[in-house]
Amino acid sequence: MAFKLIVSKRAQSEIENAMDYYAEINKTLALRFYSCVEQVYDILKINPFYKKIHNDFRIVPIGTFPFNIIFHIEEANETIKILSCFHTSRNTINYPR
Repeated sequence: MAFKLIVSKRAQSEIENAMDYYAEINKTLALRFYSCVEQVYDILKINPFYKKIHNDFRIVPIGTFPFNIIFHIEEANETIKILSCFHTSRNTINYPR
């Protein structure tokens, strides 16, 4: 069964900021980034049990881009909460908690 996906305001803002950055370089690149994010969302809805990084937080890479999606699963509600779109060069101490 497919899980429901909820994207936090923080994650949405981080995705939009990344898209703005890529759009300054090349609009096609920004669209490719967004397409990769959507692909990750589609995969997570079907199989959300990716690598745990801390307690119940999980992480999945966004294609070839230097970003990871950090999320939490609420199995009882079959819900995935997207918490952050985290650039891989950032210090992991800044992961959402």
